[in-house]
Amino acid sequence: MEFGNLCGYFFVLSFVNLACGNLHAPIINPGILTQSKNLGDCQACKLFIESFKRGLERTSRGKYEGGDAAWEEEKLKKSYKRSEMRLIDIQDGVCKDEKKHAVQCHHMAEKAEEFIEEWWAQDPDESADLFTYLCIDKIQVCCPEHHYGKDCTPCPGDHANICNGNGKCRGDGTRKGNGTCLCDPGYTGEYCMDCDAGYYLSYKDENKMLCSRCHRSCLGGCRQGTQKDCVACKSGYVFDIEEGCQDINECDDINKCKKDQFCVNSLGSYACMACDKSCEGCHGDGPDLCRKCAKGYSKKGELCIADREDEDQSDSLTTTRYMTYVGLIIATGILLPKSTTLGSLVGFMVMTYIVGAEYYCMINGHSGLVNLKDYDLSQLFRT
Repeated sequence: MEFGNLCGYFFVLSFVNLACGNLHAPIINPGILTQSKNLGDCQACKLFIESFKRGLERTSRGKYEGGDAAWEEEKLKKSYKRSEMRLIDIQDGVCKDEKKHAVQCHHMAEKAEEFIEEWWAQDPDESADLFTYLCIDKIQVCCPEHHYGKDCTPCPGDHANICNGNGKCRGDGTRKGNGTCLCDPGYTGEYCMDCDAGYYLSYKDENKMLCSRCHRSCLGGCRQGTQKDCVACKSGYVFDIEEGCQDINECDDINKCKKDQFCVNSLGSYACMACDKSCEGCHGDGPDLCRKCAKGYSKKGELCIADREDEDQSDSLTTTRYMTYVGLIIATGILLPKSTTLGSLVGFMVMTYIVGAEYYCMINGHSGLVNLKDYDLSQLFRT
């Protein structure tokens, strides 16, 4: 069934369900409606073969009923093994476990249906190479290994070491491609026998060669893999006679970034990052690296803190302190009628705590209930 017809079928089915008052959407395999553009015909055929083989395995133990004796049971098993019923059971389950490439698998199953029936009628060995029979000989969407194109032409070169082991034959195993070498990264040449730009020959013997990447600071190739072996240095590096290509620290220039930014150096480059909002110019990220605090912020120790935030925090702490005092006084008032001695003791401790707390706040610059500087505290305690 073609994809467009399939979509139309499900659209009509959904409409009928709605018209009949059934608001439940039909349950379908979402993979069937998901087309993939990345799977070629040969790969689709391989996918179908894998699914068909799983069906062979699934039905290999037989599907039969009855049999009063062992010989009769064995006879039924043998009759099912090569029956049309088993083939139908296999074909009913083909491609159902595929999700990403379900459409291509079903499409290939349609093409293969006639040839599969012929193969089944020949009573074949189930371990036979079904891929060669179907995908190469019958449907003709694949080629044998190391062959390519519509006529399955042999790939050029040594088939035991295609493209010198550093690439692959274009179209290998399919009816497409031109048979030329598609080299792996780092290799070039007709048969991938040379190192590409930015790589150097790090190993070679009679059977293999290895191209490795030049140092990241190199421009135009290299002799070996260190920064000393570069032919030239990339932008952001400077050549040193002893050390080779060395990173330039662009952040040494204090004017490299804007006033409200700071510079971050990296190998071969740099980046300008925004200062914290509390800063007017900065050395780095955060309110502790400001050159100067922005308007509305003040220096508190090493940090630039919002003025209003500091006031709000101070007001919050003052309110909390006063509420604590009220709670302690209420507790004292509850205890006093029950026990004069205990209440007096607790009351004295509460007053001592309040006076001490207010004195501590006073000497640290916080406002208090009264200005204790006007009182002689030692005289207060003697009374």
